[in-house]
Amino acid sequence: MTDRSIRIFGTTALASLLASTAVAQTPPPAPLPAPLPAPLPAGYAERDPVRSEWPVQVRQSLGQVTPQDPATLPRSRAPLSKPVAKPVPQGPALAQRSPGLWTVAGWRLAEAPTVQADGAAVSRAGYDAKSWYVATVPGTVLTTLVDRGVYPDPAFGLNNMAIPERLARQDYWYRTEIDIPAETAGKHLELNFKGVNYAAEIWLNGTRLGTMKGAFIRGRFDVTGKLAPGRNVIAVKVSPPPHPGLAHEESMTAGVGENGGMQMLDGPTFVATEGWDWIPSIRDRNTGLWQGVDLIATGPAALGDAQVVTTLPNADNSVANVEITVPVRNLTDQPTTTTVTAKFDDVTVSKSVALAPHASADVTMAPAEFPALAVRNPKLWWPNGYGAPALHDLTLTSAVAGAVSDTKALRFGMRQVTYEISLMDKTDTLRRVGIDLSKARALHTQIVDGTHQGIRQTENGWAASLVPGAETSPAVTPIAGDAGLAPYLLIKVNGVRIAARGGNIGMDDFMKRTERERLLPFFRLHQDANLNIIRNWVGQNTEENFYDLADEHGLMILNDFWESTQDYNLEAQDVPLFTANAEDVVKRFRNHPSIVVWFGRNEGVPQPILNEALQDIVNRDDGTRLYMGSSNRVNLQNSGPYNWRPESTYFTEHAKGFSVELGTPSFPTLEAWTRAMPKADLWPIGDTWAYHDWHQTGNGAVKTYMDALATRYGAGTSLPDFERKAQMMEYDSYRAIFEGFNAGLWTTNTARMLWMTQPAWPSSAWQIFSSDYDTHAAFYGTKKASEPVHVQMNLPDHKVVLVNNGPALTGAVVHAKVTSLDNRVLIEQRATLSAGAGLVVDAFTLDLAPLLAQGMVLVSLDVTDAAGKIVSQNVYWQGADDAAYRGMTQMAKVRLTSSATSRRDGDEIATTLDLTNPGSVAALATKLTVMNADGTQVLPAYFTDNYVSLLPGAKRRIEIRYPASAIKGSTTVALRGWNVTPTAVKVR
Repeated sequence: MTDRSIRIFGTTALASLLASTAVAQTPPPAPLPAPLPAPLPAGYAERDPVRSEWPVQVRQSLGQVTPQDPATLPRSRAPLSKPVAKPVPQGPALAQRSPGLWTVAGWRLAEAPTVQADGAAVSRAGYDAKSWYVATVPGTVLTTLVDRGVYPDPAFGLNNMAIPERLARQDYWYRTEIDIPAETAGKHLELNFKGVNYAAEIWLNGTRLGTMKGAFIRGRFDVTGKLAPGRNVIAVKVSPPPHPGLAHEESMTAGVGENGGMQMLDGPTFVATEGWDWIPSIRDRNTGLWQGVDLIATGPAALGDAQVVTTLPNADNSVANVEITVPVRNLTDQPTTTTVTAKFDDVTVSKSVALAPHASADVTMAPAEFPALAVRNPKLWWPNGYGAPALHDLTLTSAVAGAVSDTKALRFGMRQVTYEISLMDKTDTLRRVGIDLSKARALHTQIVDGTHQGIRQTENGWAASLVPGAETSPAVTPIAGDAGLAPYLLIKVNGVRIAARGGNIGMDDFMKRTERERLLPFFRLHQDANLNIIRNWVGQNTEENFYDLADEHGLMILNDFWESTQDYNLEAQDVPLFTANAEDVVKRFRNHPSIVVWFGRNEGVPQPILNEALQDIVNRDDGTRLYMGSSNRVNLQNSGPYNWRPESTYFTEHAKGFSVELGTPSFPTLEAWTRAMPKADLWPIGDTWAYHDWHQTGNGAVKTYMDALATRYGAGTSLPDFERKAQMMEYDSYRAIFEGFNAGLWTTNTARMLWMTQPAWPSSAWQIFSSDYDTHAAFYGTKKASEPVHVQMNLPDHKVVLVNNGPALTGAVVHAKVTSLDNRVLIEQRATLSAGAGLVVDAFTLDLAPLLAQGMVLVSLDVTDAAGKIVSQNVYWQGADDAAYRGMTQMAKVRLTSSATSRRDGDEIATTLDLTNPGSVAALATKLTVMNADGTQVLPAYFTDNYVSLLPGAKRRIEIRYPASAIKGSTTVALRGWNVTPTAVKVR
């Protein structure tokens, strides 16, 4: 990657220490021994020893600094698409969702340079806005312009090149007209803008209400007495981030370009939209009313952002203590007494408070005062794979003189997060400790010092410190015997160590189309892949639906704020703006049980003034979760690698400890890639591939991948041939990533997360499924290695182990069968084992070396439980070196026998597919695809297994689930694979 950084601090030693992790993505080299200091001159005072402390930023990148050479712009072999308008949304401009709460809709949009009138005129009744676009809200400006047929779909091919960059360099007007319901008479009224990017002026009936700034803060405006009976007009002037930067358009010759640039100054915003190595420059930088607008009506006492904290005082989790704190505000000029009531499940508690005029108070209801809040036999929230992610609906009301004044509804999970971590104490000794931040919150004490001074260098990376005196806190417990995990973080939920497997989400959708029905399949796919943790990278997914869906699917969240890589990306220039957005985000989303850690910055610690402010905000407004300044290196592993590496290295070299980012190429399915671009651009590889992230340069350059693919299977000769070989490569890679994690579980490893799981748009890099929900081999390699009970063969020593992610397992029989490609049995071994909950147990080691010297072998593993039921199956193709894999190209074709039947299950179709291999050789990587009669693919579709390998005579039953609404006529299941004759099975 080209280094266009500028030095901002001229200390050579410090600059050397802070080699940019964004450029190198490798751990720093071991320091040379320090030379002995020269003696001090006579009379000089002794110098105090200098402690290692986390350094500040010393250089930064400006991104693309000059317009790109037109000769390097991407070219398509086909014309760009024509715009296609979508139907105009229908419905009322004001839609009631619950008592006292309405959605403000009916918005229209205009580019500000085309509007001659000012805000006072635009926001008055009678202004003619009929020529304005019908706006998509929630949604960005670009979403509206694509929906109305102004520009083509930027996700397809090179259509993004048809959309001008000026969209990020001009203001916009939004406008709607609403009629105020009669029931609001005498109420206090508020307009709540739930998310505007980047800055906005709010106008109502010719009067300017105020402004808001930052993509993630709510804009709340008191409109009591300002809304007139009958028709009212709301107008919003929206401005994009002021430093949009220059676009870099990736091509085969231009390379990948820089990750971000000038727009980093404007955090909090969608900083990735300037362009990153997984997303192109988004032309409007996601400007607009990207979240919805509400009208809220209350009585004299209004409720604020409540906080619900659950603690589990007993080791058996038999009791959950629920503490509810509710801010309440007197909106009147008179003293008042309000009663706050909280209801969930079969629990109802109430408490009254006297409020002076316009005063506020926090009403806290806790088990000590309300025994009903000590919930017995609670339904707890668990991460995926550890139990159900139970959620509880809480209704809060305030009442004055017996009349309900305000009502709020929220969901929470009964769960407690604690941590094991290594922290420096006051004697500069690294201590392995357990920390209970909920207990520290109750004691009104701080435990962790994550300031630059508190972050210290250790033998195995960097670590935060204990606050002086915290060593003796009841919230800190010494841990012995885990030296191999130092200094890494380990997450515990409800007292249970969580083997955190998951990945990063850079942006849920590149145009921020974040409606629940669009996002839900992505979360279900994460759950279906047996993952339990995701990361809200640089806070680009900070919205209610993201957290709601994570809660529902048992996915823990590492939640970033809005700065990126230290010593590479610019730092935010408006710290008060940044912290105001951060504080609102913490208060708004802190009740989501999925959030387990707050990160201050991607790959580096924020500048001291911001880092300390964020730590204070999290400690004050949350208090139950860990704040970590950096997403890597500090009590975490360094990032990467991101290019292809041999599978065995994921066991021996990479991503030890708590690894937040690890990636390797992951090509989509043939079907998904065909939908992503014009036929003319599909083959040979060219600019449109590069534009969709097939990187020729940078951290994710595909050279090592392409070289290995060519050596193993031969270079691709067509798109179908290349895709078939690519799927073999990525199944091996992604399975190895998580099997390598399993091999070191609780000895060297506590978490392993992919960069990335979910793409923001049709991409060819770093994902386990496509932006249209199609799943490729990377998904099933991940799913296989992360299954509840799993049998695997470690690399490079070929040790077979049983991985038990569930309850204790006794009497399990592990079976290995090694065959040649022509099905000669070479080795067969069995072992009977017991495995405790969450543990890995050795079975035996296969002596493959002499066999590999003779050619490729297939290793088939299975494990049966005490009842004789097969609970895990796993098939490997192994060679002595990459060249040996060429032997697989000579395997005979296999025609599988199959049948498929379906049944209706609510809104879904459940198809049962039975496969049998009647041939004399193994059928490898059998790909299953559900197709409609018209040739379209049924998506989303959830498979219990896919890319299935069957030895001769083997049978497999697979269930497939998909929405009934996705069916168009009859369906078939298409089969193809490495050496599987393509066929289609009619679903009956």
